[in-house]
Amino acid sequence: TNPELGITSEAAARAENSQVTNIALFGVDSRNDDDVGRSDALMILSIDRKHGKIKLTSIARDTYVSVDGYGQTKINHAYAYGGPELAIKTINENFSLDVKDFVTVNFSQLAEIIDYVGGVTINVTEEERVVANKYVDNLNKLGIPTDYITETGDIRLTGGQAVAYARNRETGSDTARTSRQREILSAMFDEVKKLNITQYPGLVSMILSESKTSLSDESILEIELGPGEEISAETAKELSNGKGEEHE
Repeated sequence: TNPELGITSEAAARAENSQVTNIALFGVDSRNDDDVGRSDALMILSIDRKHGKIKLTSIARDTYVSVDGYGQTKINHAYAYGGPELAIKTINENFSLDVKDFVTVNFSQLAEIIDYVGGVTINVTEEERVVANKYVDNLNKLGIPTDYITETGDIRLTGGQAVAYARNRETGSDTARTSRQREILSAMFDEVKKLNITQYPGLVSMILSESKTSLSDESILEIELGPGEEISAETAKELSNGKGEEHE
């Protein structure tokens, strides 16, 4: 058990038997890197080593849960009250999970990471395009240079455009919004898989510098490689020495 993180012995045993590692992903609505902010997007990244799969699960930000010391409130308030530690404890206690690690990014940081991997391909409807462009205006005011989305269908989005698409609160329900957020992150993971393995150290450095995380660079590299993937001893040595090629 880990009472500080709200992990019960049952949850820990279940995770060990299933060989699944759960990591909390927080997208915070703070406008600056030092603010805590509420978690505007909340997902669980599950790495299934037994079956070699990665899964993203959204938790609706308006879900009412019990937050230690604060009673019943919306789950996205937990991050503002006590940072990632209280948010993780809240997730574990209310959903019987064994989350120990987290990654937190704000809108600006997520846009930069997506740009680093070359953007993402998303299917955008006309309604989504019109609404996303309202958020493009907002992102430009925040100092995140972003062009308007001018096309629909399967199109390539820059980091800023992807964030504008994911922030859409007008098209469909909150479920549709969380689906768009998962779509963006899934597309980003797809782009990571296309990178040459020697480009990974540069991406690890980018993630570590552009986010707040409890993960080590080795753990991030393992996620990027995917569960069950193996690399040669020679490549591993090059990666650990930071000799990988940087990706721009």
